[in-house]
This record gives sequence, structure tokens and C-alpha cells, in this order.
Amino acid sequence: MKALLFSGLFFLTASLITGFSYRSHEWLPILLASILGYAFARIGTLNKHIQTLNSRLNTLETSTSHTEQTSSTKESALTVSSDTKDQANKVSSVTPVSTRPVVNTPREAATKSPPSAPYDWQAINKEQPVFIQKALSYLTNYFTGGNLFVRIGIILLFFGVSFLLRYVSEKGLFPIEYRLMATAIGSISLLIFGWRIRKKKATYSLLIQGAAIGILYLTIFAAFSLYHLLEPIPAFVLLLLISLFAAALAVMQNAQSLALLGFTGGFLAPILTSSGSNNHIGLFSYYIILNVALLAVAWFKAWRPLNLLGFLFTFVVGGAWGISSYNPEKFSTTEPFLIIFFILYVAIAVLFALRQPPKLKGYVDGSLLFGVPLAASAMQYAIIKEVEYGVAFSSLAMGTFYLILAWGIWKKAGEKLRLLAEAFLALGIIFSSLAIPFALAPAHTAAAWGLEGMGLIWLGSRQNRLSVRSFGLLLYAAAGFFVLFHHRDIEALPFANSPFISYCMMAIASILSAFILYKPFAGRKAWEETLSPFMLITGLIWLFNGFTQQVFRHFGNEWLTSSSILLASMVSIGFVITVKRSKPEWQHAWYLVIGLLGIMIFGLLSNFNGSPQKAYAPSHHGGWLVWPFAFATLYWSYRQLDISKALLKYQPILHIAAALLLIIAITWEGTHLIRHNANITNDWLFAWFAVPSLLGLWTMLKAKIWPFSSHEDAYLLISSSILCMILLVWGLFSFSSSGDAAPLPWLPLLNPLDILLGLILVTLFYWWQRIQDHEQLPSLNEKLPIAIISISGLLAFAWLNITIFRLAHHHFGIAYSPSPLFNSALVQSSVSILWALTGVLLTIFANRKQWRQIWFVGGALLVLVVAKLFLIDLSEIDTLARIVSFLVVGLMLTSIGYFAPLPENTEQTPEEQDTSHV
Repeated sequence: MKALLFSGLFFLTASLITGFSYRSHEWLPILLASILGYAFARIGTLNKHIQTLNSRLNTLETSTSHTEQTSSTKESALTVSSDTKDQANKVSSVTPVSTRPVVNTPREAATKSPPSAPYDWQAINKEQPVFIQKALSYLTNYFTGGNLFVRIGIILLFFGVSFLLRYVSEKGLFPIEYRLMATAIGSISLLIFGWRIRKKKATYSLLIQGAAIGILYLTIFAAFSLYHLLEPIPAFVLLLLISLFAAALAVMQNAQSLALLGFTGGFLAPILTSSGSNNHIGLFSYYIILNVALLAVAWFKAWRPLNLLGFLFTFVVGGAWGISSYNPEKFSTTEPFLIIFFILYVAIAVLFALRQPPKLKGYVDGSLLFGVPLAASAMQYAIIKEVEYGVAFSSLAMGTFYLILAWGIWKKAGEKLRLLAEAFLALGIIFSSLAIPFALAPAHTAAAWGLEGMGLIWLGSRQNRLSVRSFGLLLYAAAGFFVLFHHRDIEALPFANSPFISYCMMAIASILSAFILYKPFAGRKAWEETLSPFMLITGLIWLFNGFTQQVFRHFGNEWLTSSSILLASMVSIGFVITVKRSKPEWQHAWYLVIGLLGIMIFGLLSNFNGSPQKAYAPSHHGGWLVWPFAFATLYWSYRQLDISKALLKYQPILHIAAALLLIIAITWEGTHLIRHNANITNDWLFAWFAVPSLLGLWTMLKAKIWPFSSHEDAYLLISSSILCMILLVWGLFSFSSSGDAAPLPWLPLLNPLDILLGLILVTLFYWWQRIQDHEQLPSLNEKLPIAIISISGLLAFAWLNITIFRLAHHHFGIAYSPSPLFNSALVQSSVSILWALTGVLLTIFANRKQWRQIWFVGGALLVLVVAKLFLIDLSEIDTLARIVSFLVVGLMLTSIGYFAPLPENTEQTPEEQDTSHV
């Protein structure tokens, strides 16, 4: 009766799932469910009866054994010595006493009839027909007489094969995206082949590599221009990477032709991929990168044609843009590039001379030595001729530059580079003689009073006269009051006006007074020593106040951030050098390093500008140059702090704040570039959010250089922990995204989000290994590693499921939302296969490691797969996806019996192991 009840319940459940739609192909799951329900109940009943019979059989065996033992003891009691009792006690202390009831006497045990069976087996035979009894017995033995998963797998294979016989597959297509990818892969293979044969056939190898690089150029150009599969920014970046890679190959193989090919493609890339946006900042920034790479090549190789190629491309393209598109409003975004290009090619000329002593007779030598200043000065004249005294200042600056360079080369190399030094000296004299003398307005009397007050303080410290020092302080204060309230006129020329010069003079007076009062001298009062840091702060206020006023009134509020950070960096460099050279060290000046960090943090926050819509990137308004310089200055200052062992208690927090600030700034800048310049708003942008944190974390984990080696606690424990939390949160949020990789085709596990998630999981695991053995960490609980592995496994498993959802969305047109994904036969089948594969791998792994808990986890997952197949997937057996799911899951379950049977329980006693096989 109980079996029939279970059969009815399973029949009702299957009917509800199929919606009482009794079509022919839906009777099979209903009938199967009914049989399973009946078998489930019968198996439970039979197991209970078997356990009862085993219990009674054990009772009878124990009673018989006890009776025989009692009889034997009585017969031998008269002949055994008294030591027998002690020996029996020793044996009884080892053998556990049975707790089962025993028969009182052997006679009673023999005369009593055996207990009646708890179940009437004859009634079963009368109640059930013979064939039903045999079928139920076979079904019971099938599911209990061996590896359960193997047998379930055979059933699934049977279903899958039967379903497959009813299905016919259709053909697919090979789109242009895959053809271009195949071409790119072929060219990369060709490049690798050429590299591998470079030692055997050098000339042939270079031809092969050149052809491969040319094919890559053409492939990217075709994807961008002909088929419109790439946006300008990605195509531009790919061309840049190829050109730099070609240059590296050329240097390693001493192949000038390969370098010419690579740099030609690099310089042509922005022209070939031009979208007509007239973005000169992007163009010149790109050319700076190429010219820096060319400078690196010049460091190793004296290749004249390559230097000339870069010079011509840079100044010809720049000049063409200037003729067609330059206007005075673009001065601030053009002048820095011209200066950088000028310095780079002067450096290339110097490097060429160092690698091969110049005679100034070669065409390229003369072109670089005299062509660079000629081209740069002509362009400078064109863009600054409308500025008052602009040409004069430019000529003076260029002449001074060449004079300093000539002096440095003469001091460094002497007669070896005499001709080069004389050439630079001649250029310096020429440009300096062209400068028109320019006289600034005389400094105001008040500022002179400030300097005079500083002089009195110094004189009073030397002569031990407090009255002189006090008068100097009063004179300085009066001068400051007068300058503050009487210098309100701002002249036309920024920075070259009397108010700014007066502020600078007051700053110099205050800072020097602070240093004088800091150094010990005879008769110094305690209040004077206390006044020293106050004077230092006052001097910095004078300097920054005057500087920001000039920037605000002449350039606008938007330039305040980058200009203030630049000034703070330069001031920090000056003070650190001063501290290192002063005797004793000026300890108060070390705190300016903290000030630099504070200004950088405040500057980054000010870029927010009140709301995300109004925020601008750190690179705006000269930030592209200022921020790298500021971070370089900051870490250089940190290095000096380490060497001098100053501010030891503040150093950890300084390093943590600087590292996080750098990662935030890079993330912010990259976000702006991707969103506004590359016009990308899909998941490439979301993927970028994790890249700086991931790279920063890997750097902290792997780097063995300063500052990571000297401040391991700050970076490895605190900073890396913060980055791990950021990456973990990013990973959770990434599950809600479809992983759009446009303009590239979406590929499973090879798209931005999946690649990053995989790297994040690997990084988190490696981070855990690193910190686990750190001496600062307390001893860890033994279960904690298992918990970490479990969490990582769950995240990885969730990631694989999300990958299936994204695959269905991108390649099969299923909307990336819960309802369409759940109702998709393809998704359901793929999930079933994934779960089954995961379960099989877990059981195989557990079998190899003899971990029963992991095996049960895999087994539970396989049980879920089987339940899912019959409850969900079986509803649409006519789809190919469902057929594949049954076949694949069936094969996986069948393989478990061979590859991964259940590991033995080593914690069981021998008796438990014996009974476990019953």
C-alpha cells in the first residue's frame, strides 16, 4: 500500500510538471516517475526488513557464542589453575562486552523456538505476481548493487541516444570576423616561425618576420577601414603595439630594416586610422611614445636612417597640422609637445655621438644637429610671434639650453666629443644673441624689506644678538603686511610682474629665516626654535598664494589643480635636496613630503568638480605631464625618507595612501579615455575598472624591489587586502553584465570580463598563499584554508555558469535576463553539462586525494543534475541541446565508476567497514 502511495505521488508530480498534456512523447517521464516512486517505497521497506533480520541474526549468533563459552568454562573449571582467572580478566579488559541481551541458560536457549519473522514473505508472494516481484527485485538490485552514478549514467545515455535518433543537425556559417582572426593567427604563427629560425637562416628569417608584420598591419587596416570591425582607438593601439614590437625585434636581431618597417607603420598608423576629429593632443601624445621608443633604440644602435625617419615624420606631420589647424587658442596644448620633441631629438643626436664619435660630416648627423633647432625655432616663432617678448624669451631659453648642454658635454667627455660640444656652443651663442633684453619692473620696497629682515635674523644669529634678530622679525612682519595689502594690480604678463616677484621675495625671506632659526646657535631662545616651523609654513603660503593668483587670473580656475601639484612637486624636490645637504638635517622640511601627498589627494578630489557629469580626467589641463612627475617626485622623496630614517611612524600610511592614490588616478584617467575618446561605453569600460587594481596587486605580491621589499607590511598586508576587497566586489558586480566585447566578437573565457575574473581568482589564491606565512599574521585556524578554498570554488563555479549565460546571449541571441535564460533549452542543457562535468571532476579529484567530503560534494552536484534533467530538461526532448545534455551527462556519470569510485572511509573501524558493504 505504501509503495502504491509513493507511485501515485510521483505520478501526480510528473503530471503537474508536464501540465497534464498527455501527448505520446510526454507519457515516458510520467511512467518513469511512477515506477521510480513505487521502487523508492519498496526499496525503503525492503531495506528496513533486511536491517531487522540482520539484527536478529546477530542476536542469535551472540547468544550461541555466549552459551558455548559458558559451557566450556564450567567443564574446565576443575583443572585450570588459579592464574586462569587473571588471564580471563586480561582478555575481558581488551574485548568489549556486548550490550545485546543474552539467553539465561543453554537449555532455555535450546528449547525456545526462533523468533517469528517481522514480515510475512509468503504473503508477499501471494500478494504480488511473480513477474512483478522479479522486476522489483531487479530494479532494487540495479540501484543498490553497485556504483549508483554509473547505473544512472547508463540510463541517461539510453535516453540521450534514443532522443538523438529523432534529431537532424543543420549547417553553420564562417563570417568575416573569423576569417580576419585566422589571418592574424597565421601571421603571428609566421612571425614565430621566423623568430625560431633566426639563427639558422638569418636573412630568410628577417624576410619572414617582415612579411608577418606587414600582414598584421594590413589585417588591422582591413578590419578598420574595409570592414569597419574595429573602432579607431583599438586599431590605433594595435598598430602602435605592433610597431613597438617590431622595433624590439629589430634591436635584438640588429636588423635596421625591420626597425624601419616597424616605425614606418607606427608613424603612419594615426594617418591611416584618422577619423577626421583633428585631435592634435592624441596625435602628438602618440608621437611622443614613438619617439621615446626611437630614443630607446638609439641608446643601443646608431642607426642614422631610423633617426632621420622619426625626425622627418614628427616635424613634417606636426608642421602640416600647424599650417592647417593651429590657432592661438591651442597654444597651451601645442607648446609642451614642441618642447618635448625638441628635447628628444637633441638627446638622440647626443646618443648617436656617444655611440659613434661624430665628425659632423654625415648627412644624418648634420640634419639632427642643425635641423632640429632650425625646425623647432621656426615652429616656435610661428606660434608665439603674437605674444609680447615671446620670441625673445624663446630665443634666450634655447640659447641657454644649448650653452648648458655644451658645458655638460665638455665636462663629461672632453676632447672625445669636442666637435659636438663646439657645435652646441655655437648654437647657444647664436640663439642667445638673438634674444632681446627684457627687464622686469623693479621690486617693491616692501619686498626688499622682507629680505632685509631675513638678513638681520641671520646677522643676529651669527653675532648672538637677540635684539637684532627681533628687529629683523618685526621688519619682516611689516614688509609682509605692506605687500599683502598694497599689491593688488596684476600686470598683463603672467608671472613676470612685480606682485608675483614680491610674493616670491617674501617666500624666500620667510623660508630662509625658518632655516636660520632651526640651526643651533649660541643664545637661541626656545620661542625662536618654535617659530622656525611657523616661518617655514608662512613662506610656503606666500609662494603658493602668489602662484595660484597668477594661474587663476591669467589662465583660469581649471588650471589650478595641475599647476599647484607641479609647484608642490618642485618645492618638495628642492627641500629634500636641502635637507640632505644641510648639517644638521632640517627635520621640519621632511614634512613637506606629507604636504605633497595632501595636495595630490586634494587635487584629484577637486577634479570631481561637484558631480560625475562635470568631472574631468587627471590628464586635463596639463595633468598628463604633471601627475607622472608628481608621483615620481613623491616616491623619490619616500626613498630619501627611507635612507635618512625620517618620519618612520608615518611611512606606512604614506606608502598605503600613495599606492591607492596612484591606482585611483590611473583608473580614473583610463575611464575617461575609454568613455570619451574611444567612445566605448560597454563592458570594456567595466573591465577597465579592475585592471589597475589587479596590476597593482600583482606588483605588490611579486616585486622584490624598493619600496615593496622595505615596506612589506604596508603593501603586502594592508594595501593588497584593500585591493583584494575591491577586486572581489568588482567580480560580484561583473556577474550582472553580459560581457559585451564589441567591436571584437565575444568568445567564451576569452572576453575582457572572463579573462579578468580568471586572473582575479588566480591572484586571490596567490595572495592568500603569500600572506599565510607572513610573520605578522597570527596562527590561523585549520579550517580556515578549507573555507577559503570552498569560497574560491563557489566563485569559480558561479563564474562558469555566468559564462554559459553570456555565451547563450552573444552567440544564440538569448536575452541576458533571468526569465529568457531559464526558459532556454540551450542554456538548461549547457548548465546540466557544466554541473555534471564539475561533479565528475570533483569526484575524480576526491578519489585521487582520498577526500570523501569532496566526493560527496561532487556526488550531490550530480544528483542535482539528474533531478534537473528529469524535472526540467526532459520537457523539451526535441531540441538538440537537450539531447546533448543527456548524452554528455550520461557519459560523465558512467565514467565515474572507472575513474573515481567513492574513497574508503579510513576513520571507520573494521566492523563498520564490513557492515558498510552489506
